[in-house]
Amino acid sequence: MNPVILALIVTAVGMGLVFLSILLLWGLMSLLLRIAPEKPTSSEVSAESGANNLELAESQSPQARRRLAAAIGVAVALARQVSHEPREFPLPQTALVSAWQAVMRSEMLRKRGPR
Repeated sequence: MNPVILALIVTAVGMGLVFLSILLLWGLMSLLLRIAPEKPTSSEVSAESGANNLELAESQSPQARRRLAAAIGVAVALARQVSHEPREFPLPQTALVSAWQAVMRSEMLRKRGPR
């Protein structure tokens, strides 16, 4: 048999097996999706808890509603403040930095210049 034809046959069989295994895995995944129950996503859970909080707030007095609104506002403001502040990373101990790393870092700082 011609080596080129043999190579083409081996290639066709290999590609056929790959695509067949892909189709088999696709079928197994669709079967598992049909069998397994869906868990609620985090957005669905948070929307449901938000609706419960709204019902709870509506049943409370106006003063309690104002307190709840103020608490929510403070929480949102603190979350925004924390997320926008750059964090300073602690410097490693000198024992953790080898002489080579110290030289390379100082060279990089020298090239960049003071900021």
